[in-house]
Amino acid sequence: MMYFADSELINLFHRTWQSGESMNCCLSQFVAASQSRAAGCWRLNEGFLKLVGFGWADDMPPEVSEGFQNATQYVSIAQLGLGIVKAAVSQSPAIGRLDASATGLASSATWIERFGARTSLAVPILASTTHDVLGVLAVSTAVEIQKNDGYWKSLILLANELGAITVH
Repeated sequence: MMYFADSELINLFHRTWQSGESMNCCLSQFVAASQSRAAGCWRLNEGFLKLVGFGWADDMPPEVSEGFQNATQYVSIAQLGLGIVKAAVSQSPAIGRLDASATGLASSATWIERFGARTSLAVPILASTTHDVLGVLAVSTAVEIQKNDGYWKSLILLANELGAITVH
């Protein structure tokens, strides 16, 4: 099984997550390494997911990446049509597809289409000791993500790593 996050990238995720700095750099590297269309990270705070980083494919139109970042800067956990919200609320991975009827994630399907992707996967970042939701990592890809494939395992690995280093 192929993983898209090597030890150097995991260390970069650690440093940026702990420092509270923008995670754009590590997410951009993840997008390049995984040949995905986009990846984002949000921290959960008082009922909102706050975007802390976004990486996108080089050929993505600027208006699409800027539009997504503006639309997801602060997301209420009441917006259940988004995979990032579903992952945070359910405390489990959420897959979005172009066909919103397959997942019930209509808002995610809209962005999947704009990204030129076919699938998205959002994974909650859980504190390793309390299992409280700290945030969400997400990726959109041009391939169909399946449970336990390389995208799935890589995002779970990164989310678990971030949860393990967070004192909560």
